[in-house]
Parts: sequence; C-alpha cells; structure tokens
Amino acid sequence: MAEGVPKYIAVRDNLRQRAQAMYSGEQLPPEPELCDQYGVSRITLRHAVDDLIQDGLLVREQGRGTFRTAKQGESQHEVISDHIRGFFRQQADLGNTVDTKVLDNAVVRNAKAAQRLGLPDDADLVRLERLRYVDDKLKQHVITFLSAARFPKVVDQDFSHQSLYDFLEHNYAVRLVENDAAVRVHALDTRMAWYFGVPDGTRVLEMDSTVIDAFGSTIAFGTTLHAPGSGEITFIVRAQKDSSAA
Repeated sequence: MAEGVPKYIAVRDNLRQRAQAMYSGEQLPPEPELCDQYGVSRITLRHAVDDLIQDGLLVREQGRGTFRTAKQGESQHEVISDHIRGFFRQQADLGNTVDTKVLDNAVVRNAKAAQRLGLPDDADLVRLERLRYVDDKLKQHVITFLSAARFPKVVDQDFSHQSLYDFLEHNYAVRLVENDAAVRVHALDTRMAWYFGVPDGTRVLEMDSTVIDAFGSTIAFGTTLHAPGSGEITFIVRAQKDSSAA
C-alpha cells in the first residue's frame, strides 16, 4: 500500500479498479479472503466496500455476498448527495470516459470566493478552471477555488486525467462529507457560448457548490455551467438519523 495513505483508502481504490474490470453481476471474493489479500481487518475492508456501494459500483445482497452492479454508461448527469465523490469519479464508476481540458490553474485573489471559503478577502486562492468532457462531449465548465496556503500542491498538478477530490483525499487526507449546492438558470456570455458552440445568451443551468470536510471546514467553492441539453442534476436527500430515537 502507498506510504502515507490511510489503509481503507488504499484498499478502496484497489477494489475500485478491480470492480471496474468486473462484468455486471460478478461476485467479489468473500470477506476473509479479501482481508487476507490486503492484510486488513474486516472493519477496514467494510469501510472501503461501503464507499463503493454508496458510489453505486457494488451492491451487497444479504446472505449472498457483494456484487458488481449493472454498468450504466449512458448516465451522464451529475448526482448531488450526502456522499461526496465528484463528477469525475461518478462518471468513471459508470464506465464513461472522462477528459478534462485545464484552462487555468493559478494563484489569485478573489474576495467573493474567499468569503465563501471563510478566508480574508485578500487571501491567496488557487483558481482551477476546467472544461469537462464525457465520451468526447463537452458537459461542464467548472471554476473551483481553494486555499493556496492549505493546498499548495494543487497549483502544480495536472488535472487533465484525474479527480480534484481524489487528489485532495490522497495528498491531504481530506474527507469530504457535505456539498451545499445552489442551482439557477444562467445566460451564457460570448466566451462561454463559444466553448459550448451555441448562440450568445443561451440559457443553461449554473450551480454554485461549497464543499465541506468532516471537521466542518470549507474546502472548496466552485461554479459549474452545464452544457445545453445536459441540464439534469439529481439530488439525493437523506434525513439524518436521530440518535435519541428509541
């Protein structure tokens, strides 16, 4: 396992690769066998498998085992839920090919973004601007801001073929647990209309996203423009369990 990476993350990422190569309905080896293979406890293994179940890659059937879910390459819209995994991982898990064109990755100052991150107006921020393609079709234009002081490695990284959230998890042990999203209709300006190949003023869905970690810290703030004809976002809302309930 990679040095410095939590065990369950290393196990999860290896299992993800294995599951993506499996056919629909294929069964994972039994828990004891997987624990022996990875040299981890059942608790660690189940933590890793639970992540992949929440991602929709695996399904656990009581009394039978854990299986690869049906592959759904045709599903290309974004899912917003209480399990934060990001658009890149969502699409990759569904078997879609995700490519990214990085338009900008630089340290800037932006008072509005700094406020959303809970930082001083003059704080140095990493501004990451990307075009995201699924199976060679442009699906999103994304601008993401992060603290340059907390995440200095981001500005030197190439995100053409990797997930920002995965990078933060592996390099900074950040576990994202909350995504506060606001969606509105937006009229494209000349630059964005050119990227999407549509007339100026074409209306699309625009989403602001504020992502928070397990300690309640705001990690990233971003804005996403969804391509015309791709304006579908699924929200999954779950009530929190009441620990005081009998």
